[in-house]
Amino acid sequence: MLSIKEVYAGYGEIEIIHGISLEVNEGEIVSIVGPNGSGKSTLLKSIFSLVDIMGGEINYLNSNLSQVNTDQMIKKGLSFVPQTDNIFPTLTVEENLELGAYVSKKKLKDRFDLIYNLFPPLVEKRKKKAGTLSGGQRQMVAFGRALVIEPKLLLLDEPTAGLAPMYIDLILEKVAEINKTGVSILMVEQNAKKALAMSDRGYVLAAGEKKYEDSGRGLLENEEVAQLFLGG
Repeated sequence: MLSIKEVYAGYGEIEIIHGISLEVNEGEIVSIVGPNGSGKSTLLKSIFSLVDIMGGEINYLNSNLSQVNTDQMIKKGLSFVPQTDNIFPTLTVEENLELGAYVSKKKLKDRFDLIYNLFPPLVEKRKKKAGTLSGGQRQMVAFGRALVIEPKLLLLDEPTAGLAPMYIDLILEKVAEINKTGVSILMVEQNAKKALAMSDRGYVLAAGEKKYEDSGRGLLENEEVAQLFLGG
């Protein structure tokens, strides 16, 4: 579904990721883990054409994304939930979802019903401004807006960052639930052990380079990975 080959990317003349390759197959959950500053978020942004690509290839469903603008990626079934600034706080929950659906030709009611079934706490908040919600509920809004277009591949950047402990497991459970509906997922996640435990495959980045790749379980059972990146 997604194939990244020897990608170099960054900001202006500053190269952050150095020749990284990875892939996501249909139906998979794939996690990217590693220390802060390793280039995880930059790699996700490179897929969505939000940083400067300096070399390599990014192919999605046999289409070269390096030649595609971000708005066109959404029409191709790609959705991205950034780590920060991922909702419109002055708009209501429902208005946020409506904005997510601006390229969709499907009946909004059907999509909204699916999202409210997936995130029940949003039902009674649908007319509330999104900025008044808790961190976990705001993340649900961000997920919902990304899902309105019925994406084939969902990119998640640190979905549990800054959340209260009660919401961390809930959000990761929702990630698994979304995946079961047929959405493939590529996720950067700070809770590395939990992310790898639920992933089909994983990649470990450090200093802008890919250091390890294996099944999620394989990385968890790798003693070197555990000592260097998973806290033992």
